Amino acid sequence: MSGESLTTNTGENQEKVLDPRVESLAIPLARDYAEKNYPKLEDGTFKPAWRGANGEEALRDKSPENLMEEGYSELAAHEAVIDLANQPYNEYSEYWKEQNRGGAEFLIGLMDERGADTLSALDLKDEKVRAEYGDLIHNNWLERNDWIPESDPKSKPFAELSPEEQQKDIDQLAVLQKWIAEQK
Repeated sequence: MSGESLTTNTGENQEKVLDPRVESLAIPLARDYAEKNYPKLEDGTFKPAWRGANGEEALRDKSPENLMEEGYSELAAHEAVIDLANQPYNEYSEYWKEQNRGGAEFLIGLMDERGADTLSALDLKDEKVRAEYGDLIHNNWLERNDWIPESDPKSKPFAELSPEEQQKDIDQLAVLQKWIAEQK
């Protein structure tokens, strides 16, 4: 359950209740992304993917050591960034958990709408399936990331993305299919 508070139209605070399926799916989505998008090192870990703990773009690719060289205290440096490639999901900052939950929430909604059996049976190599579902997933990502500038190649419609970027959207559907199978 999320401890996030929402204010109702009467001014009362209500706790936002998170569907436990969302968190359950967000974890393998985060791990799959890391495994497929960050280079693996000889020691079995991934090349670090340092990100601002709260999404700060200025901290992208800056390790705690880099920040300490810039004058951060050791504690502040370690709290300012996280390594998305190597940190377990349960150690992600709330910001990055929410980023993963957004995709998981959309996929759970899609499953509820279209049916788990229907989504499980999809052939992810079929171009028609890829186009339809890739477009849905990518549009959801764009809606959740409205800060992406129009000049960014990822801001294009799914059909205009590079094959590598399209695969990132399709990979989410593959994770959902595996997750559905594990729930049975």
